[in-house]
Amino acid sequence: MATIRRDIGAGHHFIFDDTLVSDPHVDMFTPEFWQFQNKVTGQAKGRGTTIFVEHDNQHWVLRHFMRGGLVGKLLSDQYFFLGVECSRPFEEFRLLKLMREHGLRIPIPVAARIHRRGLIYRGDLITQAIPSSRDLHHILCESALTQEDWSNVGKALAAMHNCQVYHHDANIRNIMMDAERQIWLIDFDRCHKRSGQNWKQSNLARLRRSLIKEKDKNPVFHWQVDDWQYCLEGYQMVSKTSG
Repeated sequence: MATIRRDIGAGHHFIFDDTLVSDPHVDMFTPEFWQFQNKVTGQAKGRGTTIFVEHDNQHWVLRHFMRGGLVGKLLSDQYFFLGVECSRPFEEFRLLKLMREHGLRIPIPVAARIHRRGLIYRGDLITQAIPSSRDLHHILCESALTQEDWSNVGKALAAMHNCQVYHHDANIRNIMMDAERQIWLIDFDRCHKRSGQNWKQSNLARLRRSLIKEKDKNPVFHWQVDDWQYCLEGYQMVSKTSG
């Protein structure tokens, strides 16, 4: 993958993989551009709306960066500018690239852009969609995972931690399973490399809490506390810090 950074003036900055997109432009980071061409194949709602696009035989995910919590009610999609490389879209793009180079199953970064106006910027990220996949929350609402599946979840988390990557929001909705039952990790906004080891257990604890929360909230949720042990066993098999 050849990573290119391009600054085109008027506060627009791009970073992209030139093997996947040759000439990024502002419009391609807007849902309206793809809707006008009838290339939107779906959408998902979180803090904002994420759209799915089919373009040049590629399947892309376009996400606009939105703030959450109380700050989000005031600033919505606005972030304080501390430098192009420190922007959330650029940081996530480069982190995804790094993890892909280490062989992790995470989305392939296609392009990111920010638009700066004074001390404020807004940003977007395009990644390749994970084929034939669903998040574990939706799967567990329908059926249980096998012991091997849970072990593979643990292995995926350990592989991420072996790269010293901290996941800011390690919950069950950010773990995907494809048609071959392979595990993928998604949504690396605010994630970063971190030194040391102690934080890794808190990352695992965050996932366990999300499972307990969903178990309490959903009338049907095929997860038992005993399943957690299989996840830990998988984690320990791969983790460079275990044992």
